[in-house]
Amino acid sequence: MEIKIIRGEHKPWGIDGHLYINRRRVCDTVEHPTCHKMQGEYLINLRNNPFRHGDGALASYHGEIIIGKQLMAGVVTQSQPTYDRLYERLKKAWQRGNSVKLSIYG
Repeated sequence: MEIKIIRGEHKPWGIDGHLYINRRRVCDTVEHPTCHKMQGEYLINLRNNPFRHGDGALASYHGEIIIGKQLMAGVVTQSQPTYDRLYERLKKAWQRGNSVKLSIYG
């Protein structure tokens, strides 16, 4: 499975972006303005899943990527159901023995 995050706005209250799976837009993302993952490629698994649910970027201090539907800069809504759906897709890929690659741009 290939996951891409395309970052857009870099603001003092968060970095907004969009998450794509196999070139299809799935949801919006928000990350902490200074404590975020560097651009690049990562192999992720159950132990190092960087995604989580939450409302805003400023509560994310360890490079987590908060997913949901963008409400305003640095804030997402519908985060828990969005996370649950993404996690189920990831879990199925891992159970099938597929690797999950995360690429971050921007």
